[in-house]
Amino acid sequence: MSDSSAETRVERLAPGASREPYVPLLLLADEPVPLRSYLDDGDLYVLRHASGTPLGVTLVLPYRDEATTVELKAVAVDASTHNRGLGKRMLRGVLDDLRARGLTRAVVGTSNAGIGQIAFYQKAGFRLLSIERDYLTVEKGYDPDERENGLPHRDMVWFDQDLS
Repeated sequence: MSDSSAETRVERLAPGASREPYVPLLLLADEPVPLRSYLDDGDLYVLRHASGTPLGVTLVLPYRDEATTVELKAVAVDASTHNRGLGKRMLRGVLDDLRARGLTRAVVGTSNAGIGQIAFYQKAGFRLLSIERDYLTVEKGYDPDERENGLPHRDMVWFDQDLS
């Protein structure tokens, strides 16, 4: 499958649209318990191949009480398409749409162990905002024994980007 931008598009699905078909992709970015808690909230952005096949997803939720800030949750692309620029293309499409809708800031968090994700967000223009220690707990549905890059998932690393 070729990956030219003419062969992909990002579309936004408003709340209420069925999200079950996208759960396998969303689970690439979050655990089942937390994912189910926000699955039906916010807007779901889907990166699709021209054939209609979903290649990536991003859930966008309101962030705290900040009217013009959103949080990107469960940002994921199909593992078989990694390193082809699709994540970058999807994120650019999502951020462009958010900007066009008048939103001024996007926040995203990832595990301290997600070295590749940390680099991805910084390359996409996000800046380090904060680290929330001991965020990824059993009580929130995260496996304390799960590791990535030889590191335990413990802390949430938060980034933000000005969209104005």
